[in-house]
Amino acid sequence: MNTYNKILENTYKLFLKKGLYNVSSEDISRASNISPGTLYYHFKNKDEIIENVLNKYVLKVYYDCLDEANNCNGDTFTRLTVFYKGILGLDNEYQPKYVFNNEDDFKKILVISFEGMQKYKEINQKYNDFNFKYTQSIRNIIENGKNKGEIQSNLDTNELVLFIKSNINGIFFLWIFQKNFNSKEIINMNLKHILNYIKENKNH
Repeated sequence: MNTYNKILENTYKLFLKKGLYNVSSEDISRASNISPGTLYYHFKNKDEIIENVLNKYVLKVYYDCLDEANNCNGDTFTRLTVFYKGILGLDNEYQPKYVFNNEDDFKKILVISFEGMQKYKEINQKYNDFNFKYTQSIRNIIENGKNKGEIQSNLDTNELVLFIKSNINGIFFLWIFQKNFNSKEIINMNLKHILNYIKENKNH
């Protein structure tokens, strides 16, 4: 592993252990077994390290999720299932998808990233950019479903986007903070109700 990635990995581990605000540049240098000079050769300051850690360990997960959902050729249910699981960092078997974290670590780094959004404008902007693309991806799934006749054409797309997005976000926060959360059961139950709602409107 090169020095750049070693710094990011060790900073990520320190954040999990100590939190965002309790990790110093000295801590990062010591954990990475490098001098402060080497640290600042690769990064201008601690803020840049934080930004790159969150890019690699959080935002990459979500952009991969968008790519997978956007490139999926299945029906509306299949594409939404990919989307729901991806937002939780889960694979097709509802297991943690990324080898650099387990589910608990992923939840911790997500909470840490919320702290980062509050303090760092650059991180906040990156999340705003993601949120825009996240919304557009849901819109694409809905419009594609309408074109295929899987979603009733007279349903308002904007309202449906907001409804699905709110549902995903609610599941997301329950997953983070609720113990013994059954991801598969909750996702499937919510998708079932969403699709039943769409189908029920076909006769209206």
